[in-house]
Parts: sequence; structure tokens; C-alpha cells
Amino acid sequence: MRILVIRAGALGDTAYSSSIIEPLRHTYGETVTIDWAAKSGMGSLFKADPRINHVFELKSRRSPFFINPKKWAIVMAACENPYDLVVNLEMGSLFDTVMRLLKAKQKIGSPYTHFKGLNGKHAVEQLHVIYKSFMEDSALKIAEPRLQGTEISLILEQFGLKKNYIILAPSNSHHNTSSSINHRAWPIQHWKNLIQQLVQAKKQVVLIGGKNESRYFAQLNPLPKSVISLAGKTDLHDLVGLITGAALLITTDTGPSHIAAAVNTPVYALIGPTNFKETGPFQTKHNRIKILSADLPCSPCYHTPVLSQCRDNQCMKDITPEKILATLSEETAL
Repeated sequence: MRILVIRAGALGDTAYSSSIIEPLRHTYGETVTIDWAAKSGMGSLFKADPRINHVFELKSRRSPFFINPKKWAIVMAACENPYDLVVNLEMGSLFDTVMRLLKAKQKIGSPYTHFKGLNGKHAVEQLHVIYKSFMEDSALKIAEPRLQGTEISLILEQFGLKKNYIILAPSNSHHNTSSSINHRAWPIQHWKNLIQQLVQAKKQVVLIGGKNESRYFAQLNPLPKSVISLAGKTDLHDLVGLITGAALLITTDTGPSHIAAAVNTPVYALIGPTNFKETGPFQTKHNRIKILSADLPCSPCYHTPVLSQCRDNQCMKDITPEKILATLSEETAL
């Protein structure tokens, strides 16, 4: 049985979509071959995951089929070795031509299947609606994001870490946009204060971030000597292993929060303008997620006129380091 999953989104989107892997294995057997069409750079997320056979990485998912060599490659691969099932998890029409040309016995998703009434649900629950169209309820019960990364023992050795380290993920993808305000960001001074207080509490602090975020992380300098910055130093499969081995993760609304939820590492998510009920780390009976919010009456405001008028980002400023430390003390005996 050969299956192709199409989901070429960012890190959080890809982590959400990993919720299809175990249901597919449950439905078609653990020996099923699963290929994945992903956004460029996301293939590394599955490098240490034996459940995924091959990843097609697309530099651009938006460019039309006839000028997109990676979309061509997917179609040609299916001509040589047709798929039994293709599942398109993209909600738009970006892969409609690919879907029409792919050789496969069964095709789920646009342009053949259109799913309605998905707004207002968590992103993972929206995917459940798609899964339900061709899988039984027993498969849906295990439709949770799950990721596998580099072995924890190798992570500890590679980066010189001891057990029970705490990971901080200060940055997010919106730092590199043209917007004058990153509404998801927590103030730099708050991060610096939190780092200092965790160090004073004798906790090993590890920072993570992207390879193109050096300018942002420079704002945190000088760091205490005991803090280990791995920002820009890990591939995604190593990042999954690093987060898996952590005692907990503190982050804003960004990709690492979804990785933590998928590997059952406790995650403390600082969320202001976004609607965590739709896009926050997905809660399951196996993980622990704590949403830290200022609970302002104007939140959530993402994708509303209120956000465009915001100049102070008060909903993030009002989440203080002291509030985080008090929560950690209550729940983890910090």
C-alpha cells in the first residue's frame, strides 16, 4: 500500500498534519509506505521518523504546476509507481492540477472532495473532518499530532546537555516579516528577566530559534554563561529530539509549541492576539499544555480590524515573567 500526503505548510501546519500518520497505519497496516509533499525545509522534520518513506520538498507551493519542477517530480514519480491513495490536506486549490494528473486509485481532498463547516474548530479537528471521510472512528481516536526526532541520548551528547533542561523559544516566524509590529512577540526585556531568574534558580536554560534569526537573538546578549544557545544550530529532526528530552518548553505562539505538544513535552505558551482554541498547541490526554494570557477583552484579535489598530501589544506585555515563574512554581516545584 502506497500513500501520498500533501501538506506543504510551515512548521506548525506540518506538525498538525502529522496527526494523519498513525490513523493511516491503523487503517492500512504498519507496513504501509507513506510519502509526503512538504514545504522546502520541512523534510528534515521527518528525517528521523521511520514512518515516512520519502519527502518531496517544494521550494514554492504557489507557483503554477507547469513552471514548478517539484510538482512535476511528484506527478512523474506517480507515473512510474502509482499510489493507492493520495490525501490532499491543503484547503485551497494550489495542488488541484497535481491531484488531477497524479496516478492513484483513490484521491481525497481538493478538487475531488470539498469539506465545509471547518471554521471555528482547532486546526487538528478540522483535519479530523477530512480523515472521517475515508477512515473509521477507531482510527480517528488516535488522530493526534505525533513526531519522532533524533534519539535523546544523542542529543544530550551532541550538545553537552544534562537532563531536566528548560527550553525557551523566544522568536517566531513573524520577526522576519515587513510588519512594524510582531504582535505574537513577547518583549525582549521580559525574556531577559525570565532567563536571569531561571539561571538564579539553578536551571539549565537552552535557547532555540531559526538559522535566519541571528539579529533577533543578538538582542538577548549578553547571555549568562550557563545558558546554552542552540539558535540556528539544529536541523528539525534534532529540534524534535531536543524538545522531546526537555523538562518543559516556554514559547510564544510558534512552531516549537506544536512540536512539544506532539512529543508530550509540557509546553507553556504565551499567547495574546491569536486564538489558541484554533491554532494553539493541540491538547490531548497525553500532553500538558498551559496557555498563559493576559485575558484582555480585545483578545483574540488576529485577522480582525482591532489588530491593525494595535500599536502597543499590551496583551503580550501584560504577561509578566513573574506570572510565568509563579505558574512554574505551582506546577513543577521550580
